[in-house]
Amino acid sequence: MTRFRQFSQHTTPLSPNIASPTTNPRLENTGRGLTVFFENRYLYSKYEPMLRPKRAAELAPIENRCIYVVPSPLLGYGLNTLAKRIPNDSFILAIEVFESLMNLCAPYAEKNDRAIHVRLSDFAALNEVFNSIGPWNYRRVRRVDLGAGSSLNPKLYDELITFLIDALINYWRNRNTLLRLGRQWIRHVYANLCELAYGLLDIQSVNNLIIDRVPVIVGAGPSLEEALPFIRKYRKRLWVMAADTAVSALLTYGIKPDAAVVLETQPWNLLDFHDTEGSGIAIVADLSSYPPSLTHIGGPCYLYSSTFAELEFLRKLEACGVRDFTLDPLGSVGLVAIEIALARWKGSVLLAGLDFGYSHGKTHARGTAYHRWQMLHLNRLNPHPGWETLMLRTRNQKQDTDSVLNGYAALLRRRFSETGRLYVLPTSGTDLNLPLLEDAETILLENQKGITRNGEAPNWRAETARFIDAQLNGLQEIIDSWEVYAKDTKEKSKLISVIEKMDEVYVDFPDTDPLSKENESFLVRVVNRARVLLDYIEGVRSSVRAAGNK
Repeated sequence: MTRFRQFSQHTTPLSPNIASPTTNPRLENTGRGLTVFFENRYLYSKYEPMLRPKRAAELAPIENRCIYVVPSPLLGYGLNTLAKRIPNDSFILAIEVFESLMNLCAPYAEKNDRAIHVRLSDFAALNEVFNSIGPWNYRRVRRVDLGAGSSLNPKLYDELITFLIDALINYWRNRNTLLRLGRQWIRHVYANLCELAYGLLDIQSVNNLIIDRVPVIVGAGPSLEEALPFIRKYRKRLWVMAADTAVSALLTYGIKPDAAVVLETQPWNLLDFHDTEGSGIAIVADLSSYPPSLTHIGGPCYLYSSTFAELEFLRKLEACGVRDFTLDPLGSVGLVAIEIALARWKGSVLLAGLDFGYSHGKTHARGTAYHRWQMLHLNRLNPHPGWETLMLRTRNQKQDTDSVLNGYAALLRRRFSETGRLYVLPTSGTDLNLPLLEDAETILLENQKGITRNGEAPNWRAETARFIDAQLNGLQEIIDSWEVYAKDTKEKSKLISVIEKMDEVYVDFPDTDPLSKENESFLVRVVNRARVLLDYIEGVRSSVRAAGNK
C-alpha cells in the first residue's frame, strides 16, 4: 500500500516559511474524474483531469537507482503509470507541503506500493526522510510534475528538491571521501588523542576558546588582497581567525592572526604554516587533522570534531567528554571557522577572502602557499602552473568556480544567510547573499558584550588515556576472538559482536551498505586491519611518551 507520513515541522533558520491558505481546498467531479480547486485555481484540468498527469508520467526519463520526486501529488493521477515504467531499483517520493490538501486528497489518492507520500515543509523533515530511505541505494533525483499543485508555492518546492539533490550529491561525495581518507582520519584521531593524553602541547576544547574582539574570518581567495588594508587598519579591534591556507598571506602583509583553523588531513597542510614555528598563533583543529599541524607552531590548540561518519567510535569519544564541540561534516575550513565564531561570539562576524571562486590562472591570494608554488613554477612554456588541463578547454569559455566550491557557497547561503550576524567586507568576491559591511565603527563597538566564556577548562588527559587503553583492549579482543573462531566456527556471533563495538576499524571499507558482517572476507579484512591499527596506536603512544620525557 502507499505509505503516508506526516513529519513534524522544525523551527530553524533553515525552515522555509509557508503562507497560510486563504481558502479550503475542495474536490469537484468533472464527469471524467475528480479535480481539485484551491486558492482560486484548478490544480487539474476541469475537463480531463487524468489526461495530463498520465502524459507527464509517460514522458518521464527512465533511470536506474533514481528518486522520482513528485511535488504535490494531489489525487495521485499518473503515479501508477510512472510506477509501472520505472526500474525496480527506483522509487517515487511524493511531497505535499499543505496539510489541508493532503487531508482532502489522501482518501481518494491512487494507491501504489512504489510511492512514499510525505507531508513536510522544511529541510530538517526532508533530511529525516532522506536518511530513512537509505541514500546508498540511489544515485540521482528526477522531478516529475503530475499536476499544478506545486504552483501554490513554487519557491518552496524548488528549495526542497534542490536540498534533496544536494543531500544525495553530498552523501556520495562524503562516501567517496570516506573511502579515500577514512583510514587516515582514524589514525590521525588516535595520534591526536595520544598527544592530548601524553604530550606536552596545551590542548583544550573549542568551548574554552575566548574571542574578545569582533571576529573576522579570513579565507585565502583572491579577494583577500582587497580586504587586507581594512584588516590591518583595524587590527587592534579585530580578532583574526584565519583559514589555514590564509595564514601565510596574512603574515606576508604583516598581520599575525589570533588563530588558524585546521581541517585538512593531508601532509601538505604544513606548507600553509611556513615560517610560523614559535609564533604563538593558536590552532583551532579538527580531531582528525594532520597531527603535525597541531604541534608545528607550538602554541595553544583548541579541538573540535566533525561527524564525518555515524560511528560508535565517535559516540564513545563524545561520552568520555573529548568530543564536546561537534560539527556537521561541512567540508570547508571557511565554513567551519564561521560556525565556531558564531558559537564563541554573540555579536557580528565579518568575512573576508571566502570567495568560493577564482579568476583564470589565480585561485588564491598572493602570499599563500599555492600562489608561491605557482610563482616558482611559472615559465614561458607554462604561464599558468596548475591550470594545464584548462588550457584544452574551448576558447572564450569562462570558468570562475567548480562544483565543489559552488556546493560550499550554496551551503553557506543555506546555513548562515538567515543568522543576521554575518557581514562581508566589500570586495569583488562571490555573492554570498550576505550584507556588505557599511558601518565598520558601529560593528567594531561590539567588543565586550559578545564574549562567551565556559568556565575552567576540563582536564582531558586522564580520561583520554583511559579511552586509549579501552580501545587498545577492544582491538586486542577482536584478534583474540578471531583466534577462538578459527578453532570453533560456532563462536562467529561473538566475533561479530566484538567487531561491531570497534567500527572505526572498517570505516573505509568499500563494501556496499549495509555491511555484510557475516561474510568471511569481511571478517578477515577486519582482523588484519585491527592488528595494523593496534601496532600503529602503540607506536604513536610510545613516541609521544618518549618526546614528553626528554
